[in-house]
Amino acid sequence: MKIFLNPGHGGGDPGAISQNGLKEKDITKRICDILAQKLRNVGHLVMVYQEQKSYTEVSKEENKSGADLFISVHCNSFSSSSANGVETFYYPISKNGARLAKCIQDALLKQTGLFNRGCKMRRDLHVLKATKSPAVLVETAFISNPKEEILLRDKPEIFAEGIFRGIKDYII
Repeated sequence: MKIFLNPGHGGGDPGAISQNGLKEKDITKRICDILAQKLRNVGHLVMVYQEQKSYTEVSKEENKSGADLFISVHCNSFSSSSANGVETFYYPISKNGARLAKCIQDALLKQTGLFNRGCKMRRDLHVLKATKSPAVLVETAFISNPKEEILLRDKPEIFAEGIFRGIKDYII
């Protein structure tokens, strides 16, 4: 299976930044690099692409790649540092996207023990509506929450493992 991974943000766009200066684009890249290796170790073809100039280039690269699955990895952020949990988005008309989102969400919850914010439909996210393959956008944890920031910084492998197990569950 060919899997396209997109570490959220990149280039001049750092994404969300924690109070300690941790950048979303750096964390998502670490998670995706670990995840890519896990997927390659079990025989999947993996492409990791992080935007350089614009988020629209991500969908163009995915569409050229012929991928079977598209996973965009992000860190959530909110003005209140108490916001917490994991959520996974999919495009409303994609039944496979919805199923992939549920598999990843369930596996991430088991792996991290974080609060379940649920699987949600989103029509407005470019990477979900402009990609050809079943697509999800995973908000791994809140970089604005001090406890979750520590997990993102110190244990990116637990997020990679959760997403990996979700992909595995989807494929079975």
